[in-house]
Amino acid sequence: MEAFISRKRRKLAPEAAPSLKTTDEDDDRESTDFKLAVLESLHPDWSRELLWCPWEPFSADNLLLLYQKQRRIKRLEVMNLDRDVLPAIKKSAQIQETLFSCAKTLALYPENRQMLDLSHHFVERTAELLEELIVHAEFLWPEQRENSRPLPTEQAIDTRELNDSATGPGLLTRTVFSHMMPFETCTPFKKLTSLRLHFVGLRHCADTWCRFIDFTLIQDLRLYHCSGADSLFGQLCKASHLPKRLRSLDLHHKDNDENEALIALDGFLCLVSGIQELIINVKHVKSLPAAAGIARHGKTLQMLSVHASAESPSPLVHVTPPENDAEELVWETEELEKICKACTQLEQLSCAWPLSSLIRTPNELWKAYENAVFSSLKDLVTLHITTFPNNKPSTQLLPKTIYEQLLQCLATRLFDLAAGGSAQSTDTTSTPSSNNGDDPPGPNPPPIPPDGSAPTATPILPNRSKKLRLIAFGISDKIYEREDSKNQLLYLRSTSLSAFGEEKVHAAPIGWCLRQYVEPRSDVLDVVLHRDTKGPWKYGNEALGLSWGEGVDDE
Repeated sequence: MEAFISRKRRKLAPEAAPSLKTTDEDDDRESTDFKLAVLESLHPDWSRELLWCPWEPFSADNLLLLYQKQRRIKRLEVMNLDRDVLPAIKKSAQIQETLFSCAKTLALYPENRQMLDLSHHFVERTAELLEELIVHAEFLWPEQRENSRPLPTEQAIDTRELNDSATGPGLLTRTVFSHMMPFETCTPFKKLTSLRLHFVGLRHCADTWCRFIDFTLIQDLRLYHCSGADSLFGQLCKASHLPKRLRSLDLHHKDNDENEALIALDGFLCLVSGIQELIINVKHVKSLPAAAGIARHGKTLQMLSVHASAESPSPLVHVTPPENDAEELVWETEELEKICKACTQLEQLSCAWPLSSLIRTPNELWKAYENAVFSSLKDLVTLHITTFPNNKPSTQLLPKTIYEQLLQCLATRLFDLAAGGSAQSTDTTSTPSSNNGDDPPGPNPPPIPPDGSAPTATPILPNRSKKLRLIAFGISDKIYEREDSKNQLLYLRSTSLSAFGEEKVHAAPIGWCLRQYVEPRSDVLDVVLHRDTKGPWKYGNEALGLSWGEGVDDE
C-alpha cells in the first residue's frame, strides 16, 4: 500500500482551500493519481489481461509502468494513448524481452498513423504465438471524434486510402502487416484460430487477408460491419480456404440491394460443417438466411441467433409492427420447423416471432411457433424473442405495469407448454383467437365435439423442452454498459403454490444483470444487435395517467 500513502511518489499538491467547483483538469489529475497507485500496488507478474473500456486516451506513462511490472500478460491491447509510446517500448530491453513472450491474444484499436505503427510492432513481436487477433479499424474524422484525441485535418485518413483496393493493399494491411510483405510469398500465422474484424474493408481480401491468414485453421470468425464481406465468404467457399473446424460464426452486416452477402453466406453455410455458435444480424435484406444452411449444422449447433430486417416493410413477408424501429423479418412456419427438427442440440435460441395480441388468445401462427420450438428443442434453456406482443385491437397503449402482468402470463404459458402442460389450462385470455387481432371481444368457450363429449386439452407431444429456464422479450440497449434495459423484459421459470397446495409453473421477472448468475447458459442475451426497439406500452405522462391519449378503445 506504499503507493497509496507515499506523498512523494504520488506527487500530491499541498492542500488547498476547499472549493465547491472542480474542473475537468482536477478530475483527470485525481483519476491519474488513483490509476497510478493501483498499478504500483499490483503484485508483479499478476495480471493476465489488459482491457481498456472507456475508449478514452490511456496514459502512456501508466502503460509503460504496467508493461514493466506485469510480464506475463496473455492479452495485449493497442489503444489510443496520450502520446506516442513506440520509441520508449523499442528502447526498453526489459519490455522487448518479457512483454511479448506470453501474449496469445492481440486486440488492435488503431485511430491514427502512430497507432498503426504501434500495432505493427505488436503484431510482429507476437506472430509466433498469436492465437486470437482483433482488429477494430473505425477511423473517424475530426468532427466525429468525441472521446478520442482530436486529429489535425491533414492527418485524417480517408476510407479509400485505408482499405485494400484493386491496385494494392491499403494503409491498414500494408502498415500493420508490413513485415509479411509481399503477401504472395509470406508464411501465414501458424497458430491463429480466432479472428474478429470491425469496420475492415474486405472487398479485395483475396490478395491480402487470405494470404497472411490461414482460414483453414480458423475456429472462431466474427465480422462486424465489414464492407465486402461477401467477397470473403466467396473465398472461404474455396477448398484452399474453407475452415476445417469452424466453431463459431458471428456476422453483423448491412447488405446491398442485390443481397450479395446473404447469398454468399447461404452458400458458405452449406459447405462448412460443425458450427456450434451461429450469430447472424443482417440489415437491408429481402429474406432471412436459408433454413437449409442452418439445418446442416443440426448435430453440433448449440446457440442460434438470427435476425434480419428490410429497409422498408414488404407485403410478401411477415414483419414486426411498423411502430417499432427494427422491423424484423420472421421465418415461415415450415422453415422454423425444419431448423428445430434438425438442430436438436440447441440450448439457446434468439429470433423474431410473429404478431400476437396479449388481450387475445394466441393466433394460429404464434401457436405454430410454439409447437415447432417446444416439440423439437428438448434441450432448449434460453429463448430470446426480440419482438413484443401488442394489445390490438385496442387503439390505446397499456400502462407498463399492466403490460408486464399480461406478458408474464404469456411467459408462464410458454414455460408450461415447454414443461409438457396443457395449452388450454395456460391460456390467459377469454377472447377467441384471431390471426389479425381485429376480431371483437367475446366469450371463448372451448369447442364442443360433434358427439357432445367433454372438450379435451390440446395434445402435448412427448418431446417437450423441459429444460427451458429463461425467456426474454425485446432487445437490450444497455449491453455495453452492463446494465438492465428498459426495453427488454426477462422471466425465469419458477414455481408457485395455489391455495390448495398445488405446485404450478410461474414466470418470475428477473433483471438482465442477475440472470447471468442464475442461468449461465444465456450468452445469447449478450449479443449486441444494434437495433432500436421500444416496448408497446405507455411512456412518460401517459404511463402515469396524466394524458388521455388520442385513441379510443374498441367497444
